[in-house]
Amino acid sequence: MEGINGTIIYWFISVGLIIGFIFGLVMRKEGISLWGNIIWGIISANIMGFIGIYMNIGDGLLFACVATLPFLFLVNVFHQHHIEDLFGEISPTRIVKKK
Repeated sequence: MEGINGTIIYWFISVGLIIGFIFGLVMRKEGISLWGNIIWGIISANIMGFIGIYMNIGDGLLFACVATLPFLFLVNVFHQHHIEDLFGEISPTRIVKKK
């Protein structure tokens, strides 16, 4: 079983940065912000990587890559806003009367 050391933590952080950045670019303004995706990607990659090491799933890096994607997906899906809500472009309803 591989232990947790500085090199492994570095790689988990790098994987989280890359996946979070890509996910932030893909989601644009529909989910959480770019910085939010990067931070949650780092946190998720570390947690999932440590779980992968303790469950003896390879070196944990592949498990961190694969498990960070659905985690970020769930974070973004449950935080979605409509574009009208973000920019305040909601127009009041108009009553149309027939003459």
